[in-house]
Amino acid sequence: MSSQLVQFAAKSNPKATSLAMAVHDLKGNLAIIAGQAKLLRSGKRGAVTASQIESLDDMISGCKLIESQITGMLAPDLREAAPWKAAPVPADLSQCLLHVYDFLQQEFAENRLRFEINLCNQSMVLPFDERLMKRAIMNLLENARRFTPPGGTVSISLEPYFWERRTANLGHGLDRRFGSACNRPNAAKVIVADTGCGIGPEYHKEIFEEYFSTPVPGGRSSSGLGLAIVNKIMKAHGGKIWVESAVGQGSKFCLLLPYVASESLMKRTEAVECGE
Repeated sequence: MSSQLVQFAAKSNPKATSLAMAVHDLKGNLAIIAGQAKLLRSGKRGAVTASQIESLDDMISGCKLIESQITGMLAPDLREAAPWKAAPVPADLSQCLLHVYDFLQQEFAENRLRFEINLCNQSMVLPFDERLMKRAIMNLLENARRFTPPGGTVSISLEPYFWERRTANLGHGLDRRFGSACNRPNAAKVIVADTGCGIGPEYHKEIFEEYFSTPVPGGRSSSGLGLAIVNKIMKAHGGKIWVESAVGQGSKFCLLLPYVASESLMKRTEAVECGE
């Protein structure tokens, strides 16, 4: 079943949305398995024998075969999944991004893309759900890889950021934390940038909606779920996402993650921990 049929089926029956996202996740997990197999095959994790290379090639081929089959799993009669929930714990966001970078280096090299990471000179410990954040960053990087031609550049950056709206929402609690200097950074800003085909300004909001895909050169299509998933993950953290892009000038996706989890987020976390 093509991505267009998947989108049509899911739109026709809202209950299919959860399964469509599950299909998207399965493809993502298969990409991880294939990526690790390619990394082992390259010999960068140690010497490999001819028979091991043959087995790894079979594994990679198997991943591609399964990926082509699972799209047809969309069934409108399945039950809708539970709402998105984040379980944030204090962790170093820099290390999280480094792990994703190390994991994907080989894949970007094989696509003849320059892959860069730029981190601030300080650790950035804040509450976030590492599993969900890795998923969000990998979704963005997968999009960047797909729509950046060979010889292009994809990068991840991390920097402290002063989020005015966040300060207003948290009120005096944040002011007490920072004293009189309430304009100090109160959020982490993650930027995933590429030198790809870019996105017209008329699509800058729609791209975060489920099943929306922008027209791109070469007729390449997508499920229209990757950015919608990232948007849901950021909302689950009390954060936000936006894009800065123009056709032919690449894209820059910006994520804001607050240093302090909101009260409503902490209540949702407690509910998850209690098994509710």
